[in-house]
Amino acid sequence: MGLLHDRRSHAPRLRSRRIAIFALRLFWVISTIWCEFGVFFYSLVHCRWPDKVLQLQLTSATKPTRVLLIADAQVPNPAVAGSSWLGEDTVTSYLRKSWSVAYRLHPDIVIFLGDTLSAGRYVRSKEEYDSYYRRFESIFRHGSETTFYFIPGNTDIGLGQSPSFSKDASQFFAEYFGPLNQAITIAGHKFVLIDAPKLVEEDYQRHAHGQTFEEWTPLSGGPIAFLRSTAKTLANVESVILLSHIPLSRPASKSCGPFREKGSISAGAGHGYQNMLGKQTTEFMLKTLQPSAIFSGDNRDYCEVLHTIPGLDGPDVKAEVREVTVKSFSPSRHIRWPGFQLISLIPPIPGSSSGPTIADTSCHLPDTVGIYKRIYLPSLVLTAIVLLYINMPLRSYHRRLSPVSGRRPPGPESAIWSTWSPHLQRFLKSPTDPLPMNPSTTDHATSRSGTPRTSPLLSPIALFSPQDEIEDLMSPTHNTRNDHEDNRGSSWVTKDEGEYLDNVPVFLPQPRYSRLRRNGWWSWRAPFGSRGRRRYITIRIPQWGNRLTPGGQSLLFGTPELLWGFVCDVASIALPALISRLIFGWMFSSV
Repeated sequence: MGLLHDRRSHAPRLRSRRIAIFALRLFWVISTIWCEFGVFFYSLVHCRWPDKVLQLQLTSATKPTRVLLIADAQVPNPAVAGSSWLGEDTVTSYLRKSWSVAYRLHPDIVIFLGDTLSAGRYVRSKEEYDSYYRRFESIFRHGSETTFYFIPGNTDIGLGQSPSFSKDASQFFAEYFGPLNQAITIAGHKFVLIDAPKLVEEDYQRHAHGQTFEEWTPLSGGPIAFLRSTAKTLANVESVILLSHIPLSRPASKSCGPFREKGSISAGAGHGYQNMLGKQTTEFMLKTLQPSAIFSGDNRDYCEVLHTIPGLDGPDVKAEVREVTVKSFSPSRHIRWPGFQLISLIPPIPGSSSGPTIADTSCHLPDTVGIYKRIYLPSLVLTAIVLLYINMPLRSYHRRLSPVSGRRPPGPESAIWSTWSPHLQRFLKSPTDPLPMNPSTTDHATSRSGTPRTSPLLSPIALFSPQDEIEDLMSPTHNTRNDHEDNRGSSWVTKDEGEYLDNVPVFLPQPRYSRLRRNGWWSWRAPFGSRGRRRYITIRIPQWGNRLTPGGQSLLFGTPELLWGFVCDVASIALPALISRLIFGWMFSSV
């Protein structure tokens, strides 16, 4: 009977537990695939090339040239970057997935606006730099149809003097990534790529000598000499686009537009960095190049401002140029959504002003911090609550049944259906005494609902011989348990009945029950009366004890505990999610 009772009480719990574990596994597999990979594709659902702005200029034979701008890629140095337990640091993994979805936009040209390497200025050996460059190539894989261009940033070649900076950083960058200063033509537009860190250093030297830009003799091969030589070739160029890693000077109170997450760009400098170019340097560049558009990086957040070109503004007309500071491509604590910039170009028509020939738009990448706060953290808490609930100890209170326990007799699953009732003691003085011929007519009110009147055991048949009864009464194992909860304190059984009940043989097999510790700091017990009976109320702190399983068998090593079961469930839920993440990560890295 005990085994059957356990099966009935535990089977629904085990079935619901299996369903809960399976649901959690499925949930975490889907959540991991979505949060680690799916959000990157979803973030670019509305990211499109701004070709529609150029529709007035497009003809059937004209196809826009598409340029992708990436600022602050910040590729970690594999020699010093730590790796996560998944085998790759989080920044590298984020860059790899971001580039995988961005490259699906099929750009014709990709230009990196500086800070391509997070620690390029610290590399002193060519072997380490070669390994560093291979890491960059493994992340930003591309076909021959796409061309890469680079401008240096302060983390690539350094800014200022410091013993920690490598003296060969600029040479390594020029050897692996290209010239520090260069001018290229894309779809009839002149792109001027300037070495902003070296421009700041030369500006410091000019200012130390107290000379203006007109008085200053440029350093050989420096950015100022490059700007002056490039300006001489721009006489017949319709459109000039300036690319600088460091943003141009502007008032600190100037707004960056509605697409910036917070604050604005203010002047500031420190060890190896400077937030903006100097005011005189900005005026010199605008006057020399007279650009039609400016793109910069370094600030990590998006910013859009208008600059006035000196020398071209009059009393009635003011010549302005728009500067866009591109969002960081790598995750940063300063922003929630990294991003990049898309530019569509068509060749300008000389002497025509019928419409724009350049259009750009910003695209955002997933918010990793928000993913952890809004998805992972609540999911972890919910999963922990569910696992704690299904692993809580299942306590079963099974009463020791006897013919005189005063409780409801066992159900049909019992091997013997007891016919004994305490109310029959007025007729019977011993179990071997014959039953009355019609007990129901003698005292119909005393008939118990659990005692069938048609039971064959109601016949006056002696179950034991008088000799067996005497031997059984003398057996010490015959007496009922005095430590049973129902026998403690006051009882509804009278004194005369109690004397006789102590001598009643037990006809039924004793079912299993769970013994709980009655004394201890974790329990509190108080008696109270109800319906003429004395009852007890017990309040216990949940114990981290054993969990019962069908048949009383333990799940692990004979003594399963809540903590061990919780850990095993966590592992069984996390393993499928981890495997799916590794598979999808391998697919992204192999593209």
